[in-house]
Amino acid sequence: MRGMNRGPTILRPNGAGVTSCGFRPNGAGVYSPGRKPWAQGPHAPAPKGPAWESQNTAAPLGRKPRGLVVLFAWVCVGAFATPAAAQTDSVFKPGTHGKGELKFVSGVPVLVVSGKPAAIGEQIGTLVGKNSPDPRPVLDEFLKAVKLENGFDAIKLIARKLQPNFPTDHKLEIEALAKASGYDPDLLWFCNTVYDLSSGMGCSTVLVESARSKTKAPIFGRNFDWVPSKGLPQQAAIFVFKPAGKYAFASITLSPITGVISGMNEHGLSCTINEILLKQAKDKSKFDWDGVPMLLAFRRVLEECKTVAEAETLLRGIKRTTSASLSICDAKGGAVFEITPKAIEVRKPTNDLTLCTNHFVSDPLGIAPKKGCWRLEKLLETQKGDGKLGVDDVFAELDAVSQGKETLQSMVFEPATRTLYLKIGDGKTSATKAKPAVFDLAKLWE
Repeated sequence: MRGMNRGPTILRPNGAGVTSCGFRPNGAGVYSPGRKPWAQGPHAPAPKGPAWESQNTAAPLGRKPRGLVVLFAWVCVGAFATPAAAQTDSVFKPGTHGKGELKFVSGVPVLVVSGKPAAIGEQIGTLVGKNSPDPRPVLDEFLKAVKLENGFDAIKLIARKLQPNFPTDHKLEIEALAKASGYDPDLLWFCNTVYDLSSGMGCSTVLVESARSKTKAPIFGRNFDWVPSKGLPQQAAIFVFKPAGKYAFASITLSPITGVISGMNEHGLSCTINEILLKQAKDKSKFDWDGVPMLLAFRRVLEECKTVAEAETLLRGIKRTTSASLSICDAKGGAVFEITPKAIEVRKPTNDLTLCTNHFVSDPLGIAPKKGCWRLEKLLETQKGDGKLGVDDVFAELDAVSQGKETLQSMVFEPATRTLYLKIGDGKTSATKAKPAVFDLAKLWE
C-alpha cells in the first residue's frame, strides 16, 4: 500500500524515569522531539505530490503517517468493527445505570450519559468499565508484542505532568470513572493526553460550503487514520454526553478516551483534529506544559460553543499544549484553525472547499514540506473544479484518499440537520469500504 509505515515508533525508557525516541533538548530542561514532547518517529517516505500550495489554495500539504506511536495504538483499544458486525463483535454489553444507557444503534455501541461530572464518570465507569473486559491486559499484550513490556510505568509519569491542567469538570469525571470501573487512573490520564504525548496520525478532511453542496447546506467529511493493530477493534463507540449546564454533544471515540477526536454538538458545531508537528510551525513554538491537553480543549469547544467564531474565541483564551489543525464547521460554514501554543491562524474556504491533511499552510505558520502529499493532490482536483457535492460524493472523495486498513473511521457530518454518517473499519480493509450507519443525533440528545 502506498506510504505504509516503516514499523511502529516505540517509546523507550531512557534510564531517567522518562521516555525517549529521537529527542532533542529544547533548552528548558525537557525534551522536544518536534510536535510531541516525548515521542517522535521517523518520517515515512511520501509519494511525490504537488508543489507547496500558497495560502490561497486553502490546502495543507499532508504526509503519510510516520512510524506510529505504539501506545496510542493500544489506547484506541481498537478501532472498529463494521456496522453490520458491531453488535456481535463488540465487547460492550447493553445496560443502564442511573441516567446512563449503553445500547446499540445500527450495530454501533452508543453510550448516553448525563448529569454532573461525577455522575457522568460513574455512568461511564459502570456501563463501560464493568460491562467490558479490563483493557489493561490488552495493553500488556500489545506492549509485549512490540518489546516494550515495562514501558507504561515510565509513560504514566509523563501523563501525570499534564493532569493538573485538565479542566476541573473533566478531572472530576475521570476520577469518578476510575472509581466506578476499577481502571488505573494513570491509564485514563494517559488516554486523554495521548495526542499531546504521541504522534502518527494521518487524517484527511473536506469541508463543503453551502454554495457547492447538493443539500444547499455545509457538509463536513473526515477520515481518521491510525494503526490497525490485531485484536483491538472491539471497543469503538459513540459517547453521547449531556452534561449539566453545558451543550450536549456526541464524540466518535476510542474507549476509554473521553476527550474529543471527532464530534458534533447540539447546535451542529462539528470538529475533528488533524495532527501537525511543532517543528512544522514557522513560529517555532515549544510544548507548553501548562497548556490544556488538546482533546480536552476540543471537548470544551463542543461543550461551550455554538459557532465557529465562538470556538475561535475560546481557543484563543486558553493555554494550548502543542500544535494541531482543527477542522471545524457549523450550520453556516467551516474553516480550519491552525493552532500552536503561540498562535491561531484561521483558514477560510477556497472555491467553497476547505481541505486539511497534516501541514500548516497559512503564511504566518506554514513551512513547505520537502515532499508533497498524494492525499492533498487528489483533493485539490476537486477543490479546483466547480461541481456540487453531496454526502455520497464526499464519501467518494474520502475513499480516494483512504490509507487502506489504516483508515479506521470515515464519517460525514451534516451540521444543519445534526446528522452523522459513520463508516467503521475492521482493521483489515479501509473504513471507506463499509456501509455507513446513519445517526439522527438530535434524537440521542433528547
